[in-house]
Amino acid sequence: MKKIFTFIAAMAVAMSAVAKDYTDKLAISLGDSDPVESTTTISIDKQDNGKYTIKLNQFHFMGTLLIGDVTMTDVEGVEDADGFTNYATTQTATITNGDPDGIQGMLEGKIDVTVKEGSRSKGDKFYAVITLTVPGVGDVKAVFGDNNFDTNGIGGIKTDGSKVSAIYTLNGTRVSSTVCGVNILKLQNGKTIKVMRNY
Repeated sequence: MKKIFTFIAAMAVAMSAVAKDYTDKLAISLGDSDPVESTTTISIDKQDNGKYTIKLNQFHFMGTLLIGDVTMTDVEGVEDADGFTNYATTQTATITNGDPDGIQGMLEGKIDVTVKEGSRSKGDKFYAVITLTVPGVGDVKAVFGDNNFDTNGIGGIKTDGSKVSAIYTLNGTRVSSTVCGVNILKLQNGKTIKVMRNY
């Protein structure tokens, strides 16, 4: 009887360790080029050793050329006091489910990847800045999701205790929340600050 309960407990733990999928915008840029946006899914799975596997599902280069599933393993994930899990790694990731005669084959199923500090998840949101080094092409920057975990669109902006009374684009148009590019925030204390949003 004890073995049955142990088996049931082990199955419950195994079932709870299913990968979490995050679907959001992915902005890809090469050098100073304008980012190309698409929607994609990234899966995060906690490994038995406490580290994480992060997989970019069916990653496309600049929205057109399929690379495949880019999988990073043994990624450090540190939980902080605010409930975020913060990720960072530099490693050679594996590429699967791509075109063996295309980019996956050209790269021999491997690509150097950096998940930059500041990449984090909380609840149903994941934000990451990932650099993929493609030989002969250079560094491809991939920004996934929105680093703004506050629902009003301006969370995480330090305003010295003064609330935001208005948000403007660089050309002076008033908007209801921050937009991609430079945003000018007018504070209730009369000061203004510029905030760059790059997603």
